[in-house]
Amino acid sequence: METHIELEYEDLKGLSNARIIKFIGDLDATNVEFVLEKVCALLGDGFVHLVADFQKLRYVNSTGLGVLLHFNKSAREKGGSFKIANINENVFEIIEIIGATSLLEIYDDLNEAVTSLK
Repeated sequence: METHIELEYEDLKGLSNARIIKFIGDLDATNVEFVLEKVCALLGDGFVHLVADFQKLRYVNSTGLGVLLHFNKSAREKGGSFKIANINENVFEIIEIIGATSLLEIYDDLNEAVTSLK
């Protein structure tokens, strides 16, 4: 059964090469291709600084985590960054279990993540 995820985008004032991406729903193997396509398109369009708002992301599995690591690597290769904000306990726990907390930039709130871009 396919799980549902939505992505919403927000521009960042004063940063033409940055975007906020709000993840809403669950990120897993059933929808990772959709997310990969959308975020890679942003990177390809020159938005190299991405802030992922996970406030409404309920769940991520290892496949979803793999794609987050891919976004981090791709953004850095383009001279940018991939930051995560507003992460809930369940999602953080999965990232921590897999040992990826040292590989991803995780911030408590959106303002902190956005401020780190400037």
